Formats: sequence, structure tokens, C-alpha cells
Amino acid sequence: MKNTFNYFYCINKIINCSPRQLEGEKRTKDVLKEILEANGLLYFDQKFSLNIPRINKAYLKVDGVQLEDIQGCSFVGGKIIGKENILSSLIPSAHFIDKENINFNPMCEGVSVGNHYFAPAIALGHDGLQKVLNGKKIQGEVKVEKIKHSAVNILVGNRKNPKVICFAHYDSINMGAIDNASGVALILKIAIKEKILLEDVLLVFSAAEELSFDYPVYWGQGFRVFEKQYLKIMQKAKKIIVVDCVGNGKAVCISEEKFLRLGFPILNIMTLSKKIILISADYTKLMTVYHSNLDDGRTMTEKHMDSAYKLLKQQMLMNI
Repeated sequence: MKNTFNYFYCINKIINCSPRQLEGEKRTKDVLKEILEANGLLYFDQKFSLNIPRINKAYLKVDGVQLEDIQGCSFVGGKIIGKENILSSLIPSAHFIDKENINFNPMCEGVSVGNHYFAPAIALGHDGLQKVLNGKKIQGEVKVEKIKHSAVNILVGNRKNPKVICFAHYDSINMGAIDNASGVALILKIAIKEKILLEDVLLVFSAAEELSFDYPVYWGQGFRVFEKQYLKIMQKAKKIIVVDCVGNGKAVCISEEKFLRLGFPILNIMTLSKKIILISADYTKLMTVYHSNLDDGRTMTEKHMDSAYKLLKQQMLMNI
């Protein structure tokens, strides 16, 4: 790691900690710190606490037979009776956030936990969906425990007056190679190979992006914690870059407000939106593995990682 940089070495180190919630997130934090320390990089811990849901039990029975491949995906426990509320997890969670449901991702063959809900909810794959549709008696239950979790945003670079602030979250739901070990690998490379940029750039390896009990926008808690403490430097910075889900296609810069709200749900999004960009890649391809154990790097290439890195570095150099 000291002399060369291998994207997939880093990505595999990160996804070996998956799923990166609770203890998995803590293991990932330690991995990132080891890499930074091995390359002589200083970092600052922004510590915070929040509550994370832990699914202690989830089952779904069809005509008395328990399905094997399902996952609970809710902040609230309880029973699910019947199949009246089957929905696509690609529908934004806000539309059904308080309704118990059985959900599936129409683009992903596996169990894709696309959303979490503040009502009992279970995600299943296409095979399980067919069994539910063909079954007569559907019974399920989720048991959820609210766990107090100590999280850490890892800050590298200029914390006083950065011209560019760059974020990538390191937690995940299920494997999370594209989402978002890919973005973490990119900004790690910036830290290691472009140390001179750190005079003007602040890199934020964010925790707790995926889940918190914030209602109704339960994602992005780590971003909002950073925003609360460092709003002034965000206001003064020339550019804020969020790197999320690259490596599976051509990387592009996205500035449309609706995508920024999804990818970077901070409180001051309206006033800061003109300086924020999201660097991402093939959204459609992402959905085929999204928040599932299929997101293990199989759709990623070094060529696409290189193109994303060049785009990120270009955006940084344009603003320092």
C-alpha cells in the first residue's frame, strides 16, 4: 500500500467487514485507519452517537413453510399478515414509510434491502416473491432492537479553510462494494497519492450514512453530524463533492437537486446546492445488485475506477 495503490485491494479489505453496520462499521473504521497510518497520513476523529436498528429475528411463512432467503428491513418490529402490501423497493420509502409490507427489487434477483420502513417490513428475492404470490396464507414477523452505536467520521486534510470538501461513506447494507467501498477507495487514493492536495482539500470518510432513526430521512446521519459542526467551512468552500457508487460504468458529475437530496441529505441543501456535485456512475446497473449480497464487486472494473478517479481529481484541481 505504501508504493502502489490497488483499488480492489482496498475494496476487498472493506467488504470483508460487511455488512458494515454496528460492529461491521467499527471494523471498517479500523481498516481505514490502518491504511492511513501505514501511509503516514494524519486524521481526526469526529465522534458521535446514534441509534441503529438490529434485526434480531425475521421470518416469512407461505402456507406454513418458512422462506429461507428473506431479510427484515424496518425500524419497527411486528407481524405481517397477508400479501396485500407487496411493493417495489425502488418506490421511494416516503410513500410507504409507515406501512407494513413485503418488498422486492424488480431489477435484482437477490434479496435487495432497498429501503427501511417505520413499520414491520421484509425484503425478499424473486423466487420468494413468486411463492408469496402463489401462496394462500402469508405470515411473517420482524423483531427489531434499537442499539446505541458509537460512530466516527474520519477527517483527513485541511479542517480549517478547505477549498474543497469531499465525502464518501464507508458503512453499508449487505456487501456494499459499489455502495460505497468504491467511493472510499477513490478518496483513499487521493489521500495517499496526491498528498499535496490535502493542503486545500478536506476528505471525509463518513459513518452512519445508511441507517439512523431520523424520521423520515433516515439516511445521511453522518453527513448531518459533520454539517452541524463544520457548517461554516462548508459555506466558505468553493466545492463540495460527494463520491458514491462508482466503478460500474462511466463516472459523471450530477448536480440536479433531487439527486443531491438523495445522495447528500443535509439540512442546508438548498443554500449549498450550487456548490455541491455528486460523482456517481451507472445507476441502472447499480440497481441489479443494490443493497444486496450481489454487490461484491462483480460489475466493477479498474478502467471505470480510473475514470472516476480522474474526474474527481479534475474537479478538485479546478477549485483549488
